[in-house]
Amino acid sequence: MTGEPKPTKSAKKRRRKPREKIVDYVVAIEGWDWGYSFSLNSERQPIDPYDEFRHLQVKGRLLRPSGQKTERAEISLLPSFDLEEERRRDLHPIALGSLHVTQDAILGNIGIPRDALTPILQMLIAGKFNFVLMRGSRFRHRSAKVNSLRLETRLTEDVVALEEESAA
Repeated sequence: MTGEPKPTKSAKKRRRKPREKIVDYVVAIEGWDWGYSFSLNSERQPIDPYDEFRHLQVKGRLLRPSGQKTERAEISLLPSFDLEEERRRDLHPIALGSLHVTQDAILGNIGIPRDALTPILQMLIAGKFNFVLMRGSRFRHRSAKVNSLRLETRLTEDVVALEEESAA
């Protein structure tokens, strides 16, 4: 037995989890597709007697970050009633959606408020939206969380400044 006292809990240093690095993902829109399905709900005890599904798929080329295995990107925007302003107040989300790297493309699934679908479709039909900008965690085990989403007509000064920073 030694006479040295054991260190107390307060004397031990606590390791903090390092902050996740935030990455900007920029996709140049090259095309899009919209799908819709409506059917009877065949679940045993359905909450709703109907099953409705709509999603908007935006396809393009990943401009940023560079150095990925593929530049092809397919981002699915999934409208949801739960994201409408009155309903979402009680939610505690950890992300808007996620990105996954496959051999052929970077695939994304991102929830959007249902009422945002119509103006987004109108802008795509008019050919006005040219870029999808997302911000989230960096890829880890071929997936990343998306914390913000923007659809833009052009790259704004803040995005160009971020691109210049990364090139330097």
